Amino acid sequence: MLKSEKIKSAGNRDSVILAHDRFRVILDAQKGMVPDLSCRISDGWINAHWQPWFRSNSGLPWNEKEHSSFWKVPLLFDIAGNFPCIPNFGSGVEMGNYNIPPHGYTAYGTWEQQSPESLSDASGIYCVSSLSEGEHPFRYKKKDLVLHVQNVHYTSLDVTNTGLREEPYNCAWHNTVGPPFLESGCLIDNNADQFKVACEGGEFDSTGRLLPGAETDTLSKVPLRRGGTADLRLVPGVIGYSDFITAAVSDHSETGWSSIVNPRMKLLYLSFFTGPAAMDKDDIPLNFNNLWMNYGGRSYTPWAVRDGLADQTFCLGAENSTGYFANGLKESLENPVLLGKPTYLMLSPGEQRTLHYGTLFQAYPDNILDKGVSSIEPVKGGFIVKGSDGRYVAIKAEWNFESLKSIR
Repeated sequence: MLKSEKIKSAGNRDSVILAHDRFRVILDAQKGMVPDLSCRISDGWINAHWQPWFRSNSGLPWNEKEHSSFWKVPLLFDIAGNFPCIPNFGSGVEMGNYNIPPHGYTAYGTWEQQSPESLSDASGIYCVSSLSEGEHPFRYKKKDLVLHVQNVHYTSLDVTNTGLREEPYNCAWHNTVGPPFLESGCLIDNNADQFKVACEGGEFDSTGRLLPGAETDTLSKVPLRRGGTADLRLVPGVIGYSDFITAAVSDHSETGWSSIVNPRMKLLYLSFFTGPAAMDKDDIPLNFNNLWMNYGGRSYTPWAVRDGLADQTFCLGAENSTGYFANGLKESLENPVLLGKPTYLMLSPGEQRTLHYGTLFQAYPDNILDKGVSSIEPVKGGFIVKGSDGRYVAIKAEWNFESLKSIR
C-alpha cells in the first residue's frame, strides 16, 4: 500500500514521506537532504543513509556568529544521507559575480515542496519541489517518486539557465551510507575500470592513507603512501583515515551504477543513472563514480567533538558526479579532463537539461551477493544483478525511468 504525507521530521524540518509497506524515503526541504532511505527486514526497518552525530536537530536556523566555529559551513549543519550538488561539487568558490556555496545551491537552499500526488494509474506517489537561489541564473525542479512493490527512490532534477550567457557547472549526487547498514565487511563495486586517488593539495592531504594521484585498474589493489596496496572493495571499519578515489564510468554502459553490499545482513544498496551509451541530448551525464571513505580520519570539528580529538564519524560516500574529484567548479575549469572524461558541463541561455537517478535498497536471497556485485544488466522490468561468483538475482526497477519521465 502506497503512503505519503507532509511532516515535521528531525529538527522540526519540513519534510515529505513517500513509502509503501516495505520501503520508505524521507525528503527534507532543507538543502534537499534525504536522511532516511529504509527497507523492512523481518518485523523492523533499517535505514541505509548516514545520520551524522553532529547534525543539528535544535530546530534553530543557521547563525553564522553562533554556529560557524563548530560546523564551519551551513551545509554541515543539516547534512544527512544523499542530496544533489549543482553547480558546484566541492568547497565553496567565487566564480565571477557568484559566491557559490559548498556543493552548490541545491545543497544550500530550502526547497519548496508541493503536496505529494499519485500517478494517474495509481502505481506510484511523487513529490515535486523547486528551488530558486540568489543571483545565479540556474533554477531547479526536482521530482521524487516511489513505485508500488519497488524498493527504489527515483529522482529527476531539471536544471534551467534563465540567464543571458552560457554557464559552467558541476553535477553530482552525494550518496552517503552509514551504520547500522554500513559496517566492516561490506563490499563496494561499480562499473568502472580506471581509478585515480585524489591528488595532493586538497582536503585529504592530512587524513589519507592512499598515495595521492595514484592510478589503478582495480579497487582491490590501490597504492598506499607507505608502500603496498589496500583492497578498497572491502570496508575495513574505523581505521583513522579519510580518503577519496574517483573512477571513470565506462563509455559502453547503458546504465551507470555503484553498489554496497552488506553480506551479513543480506542487503544491497544500489545507485544507478543513465549511462553514456543511452544518453539523450537533454540528459545530464555523470562521468565519475566516487568513493569518499570517511573511516575516522578527521580529528577536527564537526567530525570530532573538538579539534584534536577522535573523529566520531564512520560513513561511506558512494557518489556519482561530473567534477574534478570533489575539488569544486573552479578546479574543474582548471583541470577540464580527468581519466579521459570532462570534469564540468556547460548550460546555454534558456537551456534545460535533466538528471535521472535511482537509489535502491533491499534484501537479496540466499547468499547470492555475499561476494559483491560483478555486473548490472538492464532487462525488461528491472535489472539482473550478478554476483561475483556468477549467480544472479532479478530486481524490479525502471532503469529507463519511464514513470519518472511521465511526471510533468
